[in-house]
Amino acid sequence: VEKVLSMRFQRLVKVVGAGRTDGGVHARGQAMHFDLYKNETTAEDFEQQLELTISRMLPSDIRAWNVNRATPTLIVEGQSPPPGYYNWNAMRSCDGKLYSYRICIGDSMDPIDRYNRWQLPWQGVDPSNLRDILKKFEGEHDFVCFAGALEQQEKKTGVAPGTVRTIQRIDFVHEVNGNNDAMCNPSQDYYRIDIYLDGALYKMVRNIVGTAIDVARGWLDETKFEELLNQPSEFNYVRKDNPCKPAPANGLTLERVFYPDDF
Repeated sequence: VEKVLSMRFQRLVKVVGAGRTDGGVHARGQAMHFDLYKNETTAEDFEQQLELTISRMLPSDIRAWNVNRATPTLIVEGQSPPPGYYNWNAMRSCDGKLYSYRICIGDSMDPIDRYNRWQLPWQGVDPSNLRDILKKFEGEHDFVCFAGALEQQEKKTGVAPGTVRTIQRIDFVHEVNGNNDAMCNPSQDYYRIDIYLDGALYKMVRNIVGTAIDVARGWLDETKFEELLNQPSEFNYVRKDNPCKPAPANGLTLERVFYPDDF
């Protein structure tokens, strides 16, 4: 996107995203902002035309949508920003995100879905049990046992990253399409895990899904799981004390980024 915008305006245009995703993770609703000079935005229907132009210039798996001008919101009380000053920021102004992880718990999965859904290689995963386990992640927790590359981040920045995050809600949704032909409807075994949170650590969502599935299939003891989630500091637990692997990247999608002004 940054390369295309720079080509369009014949200068370097920096892009700020609402966050980053792991390699292989999809982003249906990523949000970003960039700054332009006033004389670059005077054309009629500028936002609509810019959206069409950059979509045509982007690769086929990336599209621009809902291009709009930011409003000068979030002004510090008692202070007036100078003319043309905007402090809306795609990353800092965000107050929530929705991630969805798609799985298939059956014996077969439509091959077309292999790029955005994980077919579980284990039999006997009970959906109701998995739903109950996922619900335990709701609320504020120290996710030190569900985050990746914390030591590398500390070495790079010299500051230990905070690991407390809040998950507002997790919904476990049975996805079934309208095809009633059982021979052509593997989606009867399709489920979606919707995770609403304030922000995520590196690989946090994938580690949550991978751990929950391991508990549901009986590979990880529920007592140890509760300790990893609720008492990591008491047991001096870190990521390596969680034996579960993160769920594959292809099943995860950043669906939406939320802002207080519904921008």
